[in-house]
Amino acid sequence: MRSVDDVDNSSALLGLLSYLGIGVATFIAAFSLAISGVAAVLDRKRVLGLLRLLGMPVSEFRRIVSYEAAVPLLAVVALSSGLGLIVAQLILVGLTNGSRTIGWPDPLFLVALVISAALAVSAVVTTFGAIRRKTEVTSTRFE
Repeated sequence: MRSVDDVDNSSALLGLLSYLGIGVATFIAAFSLAISGVAAVLDRKRVLGLLRLLGMPVSEFRRIVSYEAAVPLLAVVALSSGLGLIVAQLILVGLTNGSRTIGWPDPLFLVALVISAALAVSAVVTTFGAIRRKTEVTSTRFE
């Protein structure tokens, strides 16, 4: 027979493993976001360079790339969070006949979300260097 302490320890271990999984998945997603951002800049190198020659400031390019990364990211986060809560509620209602409810997540989950957001922002910021290098006047002139 398992004691209450065994259940608490295994629950804490599963929670720690889930946060580790969130961290690994977030790191891979942030790395992929950075690569796709740089690839998007390289793919549109000629067009962006010509816009730069016409006088468009680099800050405008940064804003465009930020929007291109932020809109899908926020949409996926909102959709996955909402669906996760719905699925969790359906599982609890189905398995426990409505005797249990979902409460607010523990503070570590919120810390994991903040770290995930920071990694996403850093992935977008890494593309800013590629924007400046690939849209310089000299690199566009020889294109």
